[in-house]
Amino acid sequence: MTTEFLGYLRPDGQVGIRNYVAIIYTTHCSMVVAQKLQQAFPVGTQLFGYPAGCALRQGPFDKIVALGKHSSYAGVLVVGLGCEGADAYMVAEEIAKSCKPVEALKIQDEGGDLKTIEKGSRILVSLLQKASQAERAKMTPADLIVGAECGGSDATSGLASNPIAGVAGDLLIEAGGTYMHSEVSELMGCADILAARAVNEEVARKVREVIEEAERRSFESGRFSWGYGNILGGLTSIEEKSYGALAKSGSKPLQGILRKFERPPRKGYWIQVGEPGSGTFHGDPEGINQFAACGAHLALFTTGCGSTTGGLIPVIKIMANPKKMQLIHDNVDFDATPVIRGEKTIQEMGEELYQEILAVAAGKLTKSEIYRHFEA
Repeated sequence: MTTEFLGYLRPDGQVGIRNYVAIIYTTHCSMVVAQKLQQAFPVGTQLFGYPAGCALRQGPFDKIVALGKHSSYAGVLVVGLGCEGADAYMVAEEIAKSCKPVEALKIQDEGGDLKTIEKGSRILVSLLQKASQAERAKMTPADLIVGAECGGSDATSGLASNPIAGVAGDLLIEAGGTYMHSEVSELMGCADILAARAVNEEVARKVREVIEEAERRSFESGRFSWGYGNILGGLTSIEEKSYGALAKSGSKPLQGILRKFERPPRKGYWIQVGEPGSGTFHGDPEGINQFAACGAHLALFTTGCGSTTGGLIPVIKIMANPKKMQLIHDNVDFDATPVIRGEKTIQEMGEELYQEILAVAAGKLTKSEIYRHFEA
């Protein structure tokens, strides 16, 4: 029997599982005004922005545009200062190509903070009312795009949480959906394994290239991705981290590499790779929002040491460490400890996680959503 649930139909044909109005700042100089607008209208809005000042950097610019076009947003308000490189009207113009309502304000043009907040408040009232009238549309698992990431890993991540995520990803693909993960810097030593799963020689070549790129960057910087959090979890080498991280990839054929902020061109399993300098290598929340910029509806996040990671899309946090029960109760959405305790199999818990994905897609709130832990 096909599982169906209701989403929100967007003018460009996308269907979202959440219904927000985005407030975007185009420079740190307009961030405070944007924050005040979001604080005045906390219900139904999300805030994010351009992580720079005067200069225009194409990578971050492309990312906030991709996020503004995301299916979660029924409308967008862009707030700029007026003299920055990432011009507010330019950002709004690009997002408006998705045909959703988009408004833009510049603090310098409006006459300062107070007048911008006053005008922005009226705009938000209108956008929120329009969002409340968003057309509903039927969705099935085949419509979903799900990203998976791991952070603060320990032995239980590789033994339970990541394999469970991989099973859930396989089930989503079998239902016609799309599954992706990133973190190629945590796949060192896995190039041949992934290349063997590639749908053709071109994809095999690309996956080898991106992992080799990650290896070069790590050697040049003297830093490897198992990092302090993973060392705390007991991992002693990048090999231990990599083979544990690989488990979340599942078993399906690798369709290709997503290099920038692009939606997967077809269904199946993908690896998402950020571009250096695009704001894609700054930790776990950044990785979650990277998935969002590629169209993901929600994300899986496995952790062993514990993480409170949120993001602009719903995040299902998964933990299998029995010693971290308070984190499981307060911040984690899916308790994977039965695998470690020998009470359930990885396959059984993978099937349960898949059902949790469908429940969240249908409207169940994650812990990070309840806490409004929307890291941007």
